[in-house]
Amino acid sequence: MAEVLAALGVLGVALVGVLFSMTYGATGVDASRRSTTALFLAEQRMEQVKAFAMSRSGAQGWTNLTAAAFPAEGYGTIPGHGDYRRAVTITDNPGGAANTKQVEVQVAYRPVRPEGIGPETSVVLSTLLVKR
Repeated sequence: MAEVLAALGVLGVALVGVLFSMTYGATGVDASRRSTTALFLAEQRMEQVKAFAMSRSGAQGWTNLTAAAFPAEGYGTIPGHGDYRRAVTITDNPGGAANTKQVEVQVAYRPVRPEGIGPETSVVLSTLLVKR
């Protein structure tokens, strides 16, 4: 009987360890998924900004490329990605460099952790556009 109780104790400790590892692993996978999605959303917006800058349409093009052309999107406003928010910042002639615009796209989200929703985390994608 003592051997059975000892074996059950060892199995119980092992089971707790396995369950903890699974929870930790699932949290890591979710964090990676959310980070990858945020990067995808930033890249998507950056490509839209570049297309806008190169467009010859009347309301688009280099001179009309401002942050106002890309209003901030709050939580629940990005189709299919309600857990994210996105903002674009455009700086004309950064550092005094003529005919350039620095574009930053920030995508923020709140990671899910075992203890609940964590503090907001963000991904920032930045590029320098040059007018030729």
